[in-house]
Amino acid sequence: MSEEKSVNWLKKFNGNTNALGVKIAVIIVALLLFQIPLEMIKDLTNERQEKLSAVRTEILSKWGSTQTLQLELAAVKTDFTVELNPEIRYRGIYQAVVYTADVKLKAEFDNVREKQFAKLILSDADCVRNAQANVNGKSVKVEKLGNTLKFPLEKGKSVCEITVNLRGGSDFKIVPTSAESHVLISGKWGSPSFIGQHLPDSRTISKDNFSAEWNFGKFNSKPNEIGVNLNLPANTYQQVERCFNYATLFLIIFFATLLVAEAVTKVNIHILQYLIAAGAPVLFYLMTLAFGERIGFTAGYIVSAAVIILMVTMYAKAFIGKIRPALAMGIIFAVSYAVNFILLRMEDLALLSGTIILALVLAILMALTGKMNRQQ
Repeated sequence: MSEEKSVNWLKKFNGNTNALGVKIAVIIVALLLFQIPLEMIKDLTNERQEKLSAVRTEILSKWGSTQTLQLELAAVKTDFTVELNPEIRYRGIYQAVVYTADVKLKAEFDNVREKQFAKLILSDADCVRNAQANVNGKSVKVEKLGNTLKFPLEKGKSVCEITVNLRGGSDFKIVPTSAESHVLISGKWGSPSFIGQHLPDSRTISKDNFSAEWNFGKFNSKPNEIGVNLNLPANTYQQVERCFNYATLFLIIFFATLLVAEAVTKVNIHILQYLIAAGAPVLFYLMTLAFGERIGFTAGYIVSAAVIILMVTMYAKAFIGKIRPALAMGIIFAVSYAVNFILLRMEDLALLSGTIILALVLAILMALTGKMNRQQ
């Protein structure tokens, strides 16, 4: 008799033995239809991301964009020491990273011809605030010609030093061209990424500072860009976009939870209530985007999840009529959002973890629907 009771809930939806099948069919259709608002929210996220990029481009155009430095005349030896001082500039809710850079370059030249110049090429010499140079211990005049800073060398052997203070944004890069090069870049920034053909030989990164060092000799002195990227860590739009990777999965979990709640409580949940309740997890992504723009992704995610869990729990209490099953549903959704957040942080294991979760959900659905057509 107990087996009959465990099967009865599958057969008594609105007095129709095929009601569960109808509901599952409607749920499948709903999953497809809910892709439309999800895609709309995703498009809105991309639109906001593009606006952020446009604002950053505008800010950098007025301050200074990526700077790349290269010494045109090949030296015997060069030593770059760069200190970056980044800061965040705001335009409404959007942010861009800009910096001032103190660059010290020491270079040694052999076989210099008479009236020959050393030329330091920059991406944007208009952002140079100050430049001074000396050759063999004597101060020399630095001239700006287009995007080039040049100063005269002494015939024969010249040991020169040039100090440049300039502005830029996002990236800072150097192209080492001498037979031997040493590059040291440091700054007050806790989340740099290193770019170019060669990673640093050594680096240190703390919460508020970083330092990176490159060394090139005659065997690896081919000119290639090296440098550092000072962009902000993954922004709200990137994080929200990653959330969409699991949107359908968690909608399936949502509907499966409603089916289980219906089986346990023996309450016939109307299909319209299924669809209205499912609007909540779809709204979650829009709320996360809206709140995340203002208070950051993590805080926005937590606030949005708390609101959605509260809404679903209260609605479940209304159509089930019992507080304990409703609270149980709220706990399940809370765990789902917590798992989703963990998956967002587990970049390397996200695919494996998501696949395991989907397999568990499918196994539960198989267990619940396996006896649908069994005759009593």
